[in-house]
Amino acid sequence: MTIMGVIHRDPQGADRLLQALDALPWGLVSVEVSPYALRWRRGPGRRLLVDLDGNLPAAAARAGLSLAEARRHPALAWLRAYLRVPQEWVVAQALAVNRSVPCVALDFSQQSRRLLADAPELVTVANLTQLLSSSAPASADLERRRAADLLSGRGGWLRPPAPEPGREAGLARRLARLLAAARHTGRLPLVHVGGWQHLLPGQDPPSLADRLGLPPEVRVLV
Repeated sequence: MTIMGVIHRDPQGADRLLQALDALPWGLVSVEVSPYALRWRRGPGRRLLVDLDGNLPAAAARAGLSLAEARRHPALAWLRAYLRVPQEWVVAQALAVNRSVPCVALDFSQQSRRLLADAPELVTVANLTQLLSSSAPASADLERRRAADLLSGRGGWLRPPAPEPGREAGLARRLARLLAAARHTGRLPLVHVGGWQHLLPGQDPPSLADRLGLPPEVRVLV
C-alpha cells in the first residue's frame, strides 16, 4: 500500500498527482473525500460559484480594488478550488477509469455535511470583502517545502495540529477494510490519496500513516 500526501488546492497539484499516480502500478485507489462532499460540490457548490461571481463586483468596490484585481487575488482562487470537486478526485477517478479499476471516496459524509453547512457564508459580499482585504495565503510551494522538511525530520517549522483522533482512527479502519477487500479480489496494490498531514510520523494522537504502521518509503509527498 502507498499513501500519497498532497497540498490541497495547489495550482500545480493536479499535474503532480497525475504524474505520481501514473508512475505506479495499482489496482485500486481511494481519495480523502466523502460521497456527500462530491454530491454537494456538483450541486450547491456549483451554485455558490455563481453567487461568488455575482457578489464579487460589490466586494471589490468595498475592498478598494478593481474587478480585474479582485479576480486575481489568491484568496479567490483558493475559495473557488474549495467549492469545486477536489482535483485529487478528478485526477484519481480519470486514471481509475482508464485502468478499469475502482476509485473510492473514503471520507465521512456526516462530517462533510457539518463542515459544508456554513459554506454559503463564504461567498457573501461581507466575507468576500474581508478576503480581498487580507494578505495572500501562504503559497503552495512554501507549504510543500514545510511538508518535505517535516516528513524528512528536519526542524525549523511549526508542526500542524495533531489530527482529530476519531476521524483518523475511522479512516484507518476504512483503509484496513479496503486493503483486505482488495487483497481478496486481487485489486492490489492499493494507493490512498489525502492531505500531507496524514503522513506525518510522531504526531500525538497518531496520524493515519502511523496508525496503519506504514514505513517511510510508502509515504509519498506529491
